[in-house]
Amino acid sequence: MSASWQVRRMSPVEYGRAIARLGLNKAQAGRFLGVSTRTSHRYFDGDASIPVATVLLLRSMVHHGDGPIVPAWKRGDN
Repeated sequence: MSASWQVRRMSPVEYGRAIARLGLNKAQAGRFLGVSTRTSHRYFDGDASIPVATVLLLRSMVHHGDGPIVPAWKRGDN
């Protein structure tokens, strides 16, 4: 991952590495970030741009070693 906090873009590879370092799979990352599983897959596959706020959050969490609290899946979640 880029060492510069000024870079506000994240590649799909960086996204995959960040969620892996946080111990998340794509579905868990989506729940944590408040997006659908499909959207998380689109970030991972490069089919959607990753929002700046998401980039900064993930980089900060990886940098500080903060683990996410992921809500449990429930019927009706995507």
